[in-house]
Amino acid sequence: MLCDICKKNPATIHIQEIAGSEKKTLHLCQSCAQKKAQEDSSFQALNLAEVIYNITNQLNPENAQPKPDPEHSGIFCAACGWDYASFRKTGRLGCPDCYQAFYDTLKSAIGAMHRGTTHTGKIPAAFSGSLPGKSPNFAVLRKELEKLQNALNLAVSSEEFERAAILRDKISELKEQLSGGDGK
Repeated sequence: MLCDICKKNPATIHIQEIAGSEKKTLHLCQSCAQKKAQEDSSFQALNLAEVIYNITNQLNPENAQPKPDPEHSGIFCAACGWDYASFRKTGRLGCPDCYQAFYDTLKSAIGAMHRGTTHTGKIPAAFSGSLPGKSPNFAVLRKELEKLQNALNLAVSSEEFERAAILRDKISELKEQLSGGDGK
């Protein structure tokens, strides 16, 4: 699909506007989109973090003025000069070195957004089970061990001790398999 403005370059940016029952679609190449953004402020890139930050401040006026955060106020990136206030307002970092400068803040933020701070990844479908005549995949066994341990914790917390004992035995067998023993 070609750009609707220059009719030369492939369109990489697609903007759809719905007003009432009328739908308008605009397909732009990168250079035409940049020119359009300079001419029309409504085409500026949407920064979701900034939108949420602004909405929060509108809903809660006492937070409109950022309160000094003594714990983080001195944090800034030595490479690009990006500071904590800019990071908090935009939700973005200035350069790759910012990840190290804002490590503690990022770690707690990522931990709050996700199940943890360790990427466990996904297992390809081809490795999701053991093949006939082959031992099970190590990653599959580790994933199964993690599931069993979570189920064990849940069973103990809900005082289902018989189920917990069964899960404990399965975990022991699985750990033996992972360590190289045959389990029998």
